[in-house]
Amino acid sequence: MHRRTFAGVLLGLPLGLAGCGWEPLNLTPEAGPAADELRAIHVAPIAERVGQRLAVGLRESFNPNGIPTPPRYTLRITLQIIRLDLGIQIQGLGTRGRVDIYATFTLTETATGAVITNGTSHAAESFDILANEYSNVVAEEDARNRCVDELRRDLLSRLIVVLQNRIADQGKK
Repeated sequence: MHRRTFAGVLLGLPLGLAGCGWEPLNLTPEAGPAADELRAIHVAPIAERVGQRLAVGLRESFNPNGIPTPPRYTLRITLQIIRLDLGIQIQGLGTRGRVDIYATFTLTETATGAVITNGTSHAAESFDILANEYSNVVAEEDARNRCVDELRRDLLSRLIVVLQNRIADQGKK
């Protein structure tokens, strides 16, 4: 009897969540009400190679199908990149490195210049420091790429929430 009840609850849970309008954030932006708003975000150029990767990743996340959309918002991001040596040996050489990237962002309405949201996102990734210098360059670059992907996902999630709340607030008026 107990197993049947548990199985019934387990099977009925998705139906209950679907009925209340709950929707996971990690769906593609097209699935949510903020899809049109996301497509209308212009990502301003970001300095350095890491910034270029972040800008391209955000543009692809905001408009995965490349639908031409006039910009209604501008997203400006400045990056602060810090590289640390951890696990210092007696000889003074590091055995572990870490890359920290802080992204300070501001989303503004293009027409009015009004700030919609702003904040800071942080990503940190570590890498091994080896005797081979080329291996170190590749490992550090990989850590930077992982940071970029983490920042992209965080910024996308934050902006989806902000734009969905903005749409909901406009619907109440």
